[in-house]
Amino acid sequence: MKTLIVTPDKDRELQFLKELLGKLGYPVQELTQEEAEDAGLLTAMVREKKEDYVSEEEVRQELRKK
Repeated sequence: MKTLIVTPDKDRELQFLKELLGKLGYPVQELTQEEAEDAGLLTAMVREKKEDYVSEEEVRQELRKK
């Protein structure tokens, strides 16, 4: 199974997407800012294990995306 993270700009868009995905039968879970940052950090840590080195700047960029 894969996970899709979507970050809409407006609350109205968020509500629309949640309703749409719910009607299509997909589970929806909102993340807090802290959970999103944790996901970004985990992504960087996993990538680091697969690659030689992840710079501090790359970690910060990953966290800003979430």
